[in-house]
Amino acid sequence: MICRTMVACAATTFLSLPAAATGAHAESAFPSVPAAVSESAFPGIPAAVSESAFPGIPAAVSESAFPGIPAAVSGTHAGSASSSFTNSVTAAVGRTPSGVRVTVTKTMIGKSRVASAKVLPADPAAPDDEYLIPANAKTTAGFVDLYEHFAARPGAWSDVATLTFTFSRPVRDPHLHVFGTGGSSGDARNHDDYWPAIELTGGTPATPAFARVAGFPGYRTTATAIEPEWTYPTGSTTCGVVYACGTVKVSGIVSSFTVKLRAHDDRQGKGGPTPQLWAAFKLSLAEDDSDAPASYGAASHAITRSSVGRTVTADHTDAVSMTPRALPAGTDADDAVTAPRARIAPTGKAYTLAVPVRAGSPSRLNGWIDFDQNGRFDAVERATAKVRASATTATLRWTVPQPLRTGVTWMRLRLATQGAVTASPTGWADSGEVEDHQLELARHCPCTN
Repeated sequence: MICRTMVACAATTFLSLPAAATGAHAESAFPSVPAAVSESAFPGIPAAVSESAFPGIPAAVSESAFPGIPAAVSGTHAGSASSSFTNSVTAAVGRTPSGVRVTVTKTMIGKSRVASAKVLPADPAAPDDEYLIPANAKTTAGFVDLYEHFAARPGAWSDVATLTFTFSRPVRDPHLHVFGTGGSSGDARNHDDYWPAIELTGGTPATPAFARVAGFPGYRTTATAIEPEWTYPTGSTTCGVVYACGTVKVSGIVSSFTVKLRAHDDRQGKGGPTPQLWAAFKLSLAEDDSDAPASYGAASHAITRSSVGRTVTADHTDAVSMTPRALPAGTDADDAVTAPRARIAPTGKAYTLAVPVRAGSPSRLNGWIDFDQNGRFDAVERATAKVRASATTATLRWTVPQPLRTGVTWMRLRLATQGAVTASPTGWADSGEVEDHQLELARHCPCTN
């Protein structure tokens, strides 16, 4: 038979094999099914999945038949307001929590075709994955495709397709999460195992490089490829045995990058009827977070080629989040204001601050000083300035309330390409950086910025 879906293969071609093992990454008894993720990756999915949800799949299929593709759903769109994807045979389009959009353009090689294009919805309750960093990367939305009819050759590599990931903003060091990627076709005696390789073939503004972050047992990662250490026919599959599972960093400032999917055919017996390769991907982006006390609210930015000060460091690298978040007060490595606690004395009714910046594109800088020390950044406490591309300094000018209340307070600076996004002191921004600084307000002093 021709297995057009992973579940169809599991439900019909391997009924004589032992039941699929349980566990987070247990081996699958079904060579055609990637056991990269156990049924625990399917919280909330009923044990009986209707045929209308998965055309061509028997109406009663237990969730254990889905090891490897967590909560894949049919249709073209799934996700939350902050993380979502659409998917078709030609392109997948997603939105990250920060608002950065990504378009994945699929180009078939030879007679390859996408037989199934599904979305992986955002799921805040998704379990951690030992092969991914951040471990909760599966909480975000992603996509999964089934490729068929590529020119498979037993004992040799075949090119399947190229995928070009294009971002709405240049981003720094995006993480590509790979899971359930590989394939098998046939029955217990006669089948083909398709070991995947992912080659990095190009990018803009320059070709980036792969750097392994986590996972990929049985695979090696170089600057240009993720590929198996060796290949062989097998009677069962899991992460590291046929299927690739792990996280790789696409190093550099990236507007787009292109990967080529390849498959190595290892045949047992007479082989299977149809070449098949599953490919499942999610993305996460480096972010910079605020670090003022909690009363001021949280602000988070996707890290791009613009920053406040000269550098920006990635925060919360151990977990992704659907909502903005903050670091403990005063713990971030911010460099726009270099004094441990800047002491400022406004002249008359105005205070002016020259802020060092790196502007990769036309941007806007917004700043707030909590002059009344009420633990909030109020609208009347905001100053703003346009920032031209390639600028190194932006000047903010505040109107200072009179009389000035002296004492220790906080300042927040937000730089982003979309000025309207950072007109609020809290929330997500799809570019730039946020910095929080503790200040001491004084009426008279020898002061430094």
